[in-house]
Amino acid sequence: MKRSTPIVNFRLRERHLRRVLGDLEADVMEVLWRRGEASIREVWEELRRRRSITFNSIMTVMNRLVEKRLLRREDGRGRYRYTPRMDRETLLARVSHDVAEALVEEFGEIAVAQFVAVLRDADPDKLKALERLIRERRTGRR
Repeated sequence: MKRSTPIVNFRLRERHLRRVLGDLEADVMEVLWRRGEASIREVWEELRRRRSITFNSIMTVMNRLVEKRLLRREDGRGRYRYTPRMDRETLLARVSHDVAEALVEEFGEIAVAQFVAVLRDADPDKLKALERLIRERRTGRR
C-alpha cells in the first residue's frame, strides 16, 4: 500500500521545508515540533514576535495543516490543541520518498542515473552508502 504524504508541491528554488510547505506553514510546523503541542494563540504569539502576522492567518494555516493531515486537532477544554502528526524527520523521509518515486515513475532510468551522478559528485562516500543499501535490500537485510 502506498503511503504518500499530503504534499503536492515541490519548489526547487526554495530550501528545506519551504520546498514543500509555504513560508508560514513551515514556521507553524517548526513551532509545533519544538513545543510538541500548542493552541493557535500560542503559535500566533510566538510567530508575531518575528513577523507581522494576524491571528486569523495563523488560524487559517493551522486548520489547513489539519486538512493536509500534518497536524492533529484535539479539544482541550474549550480550546483546541494542535500536535504534529509526525516528526520532522518522518515528514522529510516521506516527502523524499514521494519525490524520488515520482521522478523514477516519470523519467525511469534517466532519474536513477541522475541520482547516482549527484551522489558521486556530491560525496563519493554517499555513493558507497547507496551501494551498501542496494546490497542489503537484495539480500533481504535492512
